[in-house]
Amino acid sequence: MLDLAVRNTKKLIRETSKNENIRIGRFFTKREIARSLAGSFTFVSRYSVRLLDAGAGTGILAAAAVEAIAKSGGVTEIYLTCYENDPAYLPRLTDNLERVRKKARHDYHVKLRVTVLAEDFLTATHADDERYDYIITNPPQETAEGTYATLFPEVFPAGAPLACLFTWVAASLLAPDGQLITTLPLKTASAVSLIPFRRALFRVAAPERVFLYAREKETSPLRPVVTLKLKEGSAPEEVRLLVFPGEDTPATDDLPPLPYDAVVSSEDASLCLVHSGEELAALVRMRDLPCRFSTFGLRVRTGLVLESRYPELLRDAPVDGAVPLLHPRCLKDGTVQFPLPGVRHQYIIPRTAALSQPGKNILLMKRVPAKSDKRRLTCAVLLKNTVPAHFSTSNKLNYIDAEGDEQMDPGFLFGLFGFLSSAPVDAYIRLTSKSGQLNAKELARLPLPDAEHLRQIGGRLMAMRSYKPDYCDKVVHEILGIG
Repeated sequence: MLDLAVRNTKKLIRETSKNENIRIGRFFTKREIARSLAGSFTFVSRYSVRLLDAGAGTGILAAAAVEAIAKSGGVTEIYLTCYENDPAYLPRLTDNLERVRKKARHDYHVKLRVTVLAEDFLTATHADDERYDYIITNPPQETAEGTYATLFPEVFPAGAPLACLFTWVAASLLAPDGQLITTLPLKTASAVSLIPFRRALFRVAAPERVFLYAREKETSPLRPVVTLKLKEGSAPEEVRLLVFPGEDTPATDDLPPLPYDAVVSSEDASLCLVHSGEELAALVRMRDLPCRFSTFGLRVRTGLVLESRYPELLRDAPVDGAVPLLHPRCLKDGTVQFPLPGVRHQYIIPRTAALSQPGKNILLMKRVPAKSDKRRLTCAVLLKNTVPAHFSTSNKLNYIDAEGDEQMDPGFLFGLFGFLSSAPVDAYIRLTSKSGQLNAKELARLPLPDAEHLRQIGGRLMAMRSYKPDYCDKVVHEILGIG
């Protein structure tokens, strides 16, 4: 059945112009991926079941699900509903499902009753009794816009992924103990803005399996989607993490089942996305650290000056009324180097108070790592006695300081620098961050050791006056036992 749908879909792609082919070819689920996803349903022996494909395309996932249900035995009748409102796909979808219907009857003696609704799944009116035992969908991944952007404001912020809205509506249509397989943007797993969505979704249907898609290279970020298999009702004791190692290969399950709390954070319902036991162990050790920046009364902020807004205030030399403007290139080997020879716009005239900040002990870090940076976080210590009474910071930096007039003592500050510059933190960020940078909200949620251990790290670094990443790794490993 699945093979029929895939072959028929390939005909559609070939029949389409080259430019259109580029546009539509990437939307269809690959054969072995579809088979693995549909095969992850837990099947029960029942005379009839109801199956939904929300946003069916040409019916590849629907065919895979029908095939898996029919092969499981114990089901005589399948009621399949497909929503699809793209007229380019509807003829092929109808043809595919008719072929699948005949093959289900001939090969498995299963009656497939098909309903194709040429409607928008999100805005369609769903009857009170519209409930499904199995739902499978690969929804659009782009950002919700227009009327979609205002749907479910209590759960979704502006600019939420459209796939999240599809998933939310689909979950509301699950029958008791119903199962849902859905593909979401990878950022859904940990984005701070989507905490309300994750919490609400997992209260309705909890993850039983998480499907990941292999990195292109060991050091590259994860592919930008994650597929969840959820079940209506209470959370399971364990979750399976599976990996698709190639573009059209079956999923592997090298990882053992993991406790639910090890995969789904009780704090923010974020997901632990790991590919190996070593990655899992590193992530768990980091998550077990007891503190956050807020524990110490620290603030994570973004630099004050977006230079393109104030070209008339920038200066190349320290003229009257100007203050130093620190840039990412000032951060080197754990220290702030200023001024830099031959670099323009290193000073700014703070026309308003919001363009400068008082000299304090702070930790600076790049918002976007350069290709030459060894770590996702490049940090540097700035001590109050090394800068004028006031200075400013580029918007391309984040910085951490204490509330009000409070100051971080040097030992604590250098400990914070050493820990954030270490390999365990870099590995944690690579596993949990879905982009090449961390914003201030994500930084604020980083796990940290307690103050005593941070001061021990800082004391060692200050005594040796060595702030390079490999030495930070050594000190963090010796004091915390991680890395």
